[in-house]
Amino acid sequence: MRIVTLMENTAVSGDFLCSHGLSLYIETRNHRILFDMGQDDGFLKNAGKLGVDIGSVDIAVLSHGHYDHGGGIAAFLEANSTAEIHIQKKALGEFYAHDGDGTVRYIGLPPQWKENPRVILHTGDYKLDAGIRIFAGVTGRECYSPANDRLFASMNRRHIPDLFMHEQNLLLKEGDHMVLFAGCAHNGIVNILRKAETFAPAGIDYVVGGMHLMNAYPEKEKQKMFCSSMAGKLQERSCKYYTCHCTSVEAYEMLREEMGSQITYLSAGSILEI
Repeated sequence: MRIVTLMENTAVSGDFLCSHGLSLYIETRNHRILFDMGQDDGFLKNAGKLGVDIGSVDIAVLSHGHYDHGGGIAAFLEANSTAEIHIQKKALGEFYAHDGDGTVRYIGLPPQWKENPRVILHTGDYKLDAGIRIFAGVTGRECYSPANDRLFASMNRRHIPDLFMHEQNLLLKEGDHMVLFAGCAHNGIVNILRKAETFAPAGIDYVVGGMHLMNAYPEKEKQKMFCSSMAGKLQERSCKYYTCHCTSVEAYEMLREEMGSQITYLSAGSILEI
């Protein structure tokens, strides 16, 4: 399996674009998968530099309904004429961020994607083939990031706390390996892992994605304590973690203090071979 980071908050060098968002190209024996599309067409420009042919992608998956993961949908549909984009139906709701300075920002996707025949709406868990499973509806709130407290969904013109029922995760089986992909892990990576393991009794070998730890606490000591607690839970498993995006470099360094080489950061332009 080959995993190419097409877009992320940071880049391996000045040769690549970077912005707040995520896009991963995943090449397996049988498929070429695009997992998230960043906030604009920047992932396409990096793909060109990395020799990734977006036109050859045969499956696209959107992790959740936020602009920094699905803002590049239009660019993808223009660059690729055949692949369907699989999302949760609830991902086309209205979502907002309430910033600390009182600003309220719309962070959702354009609702017109509901009408596009290549955007396939799902409810709950589903399989795309024998080696591709997508699951949603993660419950439990262990190691749940307080950064989520600033995120809301609109219901009857009122903003209510987002429960992230629009979030879905990708589980791939390649040979003897099970690889879990999470866009932001809003539902908590520990809780997501727990559900993934119900589909993989032998365990998960690799975890790739954000963990939504950016600015979880304004106080550095509280942030460090939270990351230490999460690291302990992650270390209960023998899998290797590759994180990025909303984890933040600062929180990643805190996790790495506890986890060592069990966790690695992925920047735009990086290529991972599994």
